[in-house]
Amino acid sequence: MQMDYEVVEEIIYGLESGILFGMASVISKMGFVFLEQGFSRMLVPICVSISICCSATGFYYQTQGLKHGRAIVVSTCAAVASIVTGVLAGMLALGEQLPSAPTARFSLLLGWLFIVVGVILLVSSTWLLRHLPLRRFIRINVDRNFSLSRSGSLRLKDSNPTAVIHAATLHHLISSPSKEKA
Repeated sequence: MQMDYEVVEEIIYGLESGILFGMASVISKMGFVFLEQGFSRMLVPICVSISICCSATGFYYQTQGLKHGRAIVVSTCAAVASIVTGVLAGMLALGEQLPSAPTARFSLLLGWLFIVVGVILLVSSTWLLRHLPLRRFIRINVDRNFSLSRSGSLRLKDSNPTAVIHAATLHHLISSPSKEKA
């Protein structure tokens, strides 16, 4: 499976922004944890300032990704990267634990697996549409849209429009209210 350069760029922008958003959350919380542990009060505004810088940089990368790519890929990758980064950094830097109950831990890990598989399916959706065996049963024409910004984007068009209303039906509907008034 060969991925287009544009898809890789969308993923990278999403991951960059998501990692920065996740780190911003953890750094902000670290300032308050330091305060609870007896460190200087100056660490709270320092950590919050670093958190604001991480968030601003994350917004910049996400905006660049949205400018050059599909919003659904960039935003989904950013959300997943933010969650995973926050959880991993929370476990490693703040000493937080996964749920201890086996059912809760299994459910959490299964949910993460479903999220990762969903992102992979989302990113490879154009490849799947081209190679899916069910394509023979679906009457959709795939038209390539060669623009300067995204040379590989797809536009789906329905070849059989179903919203066609015959003129006789329209004439009957339009003339019916006038007959009722008479």
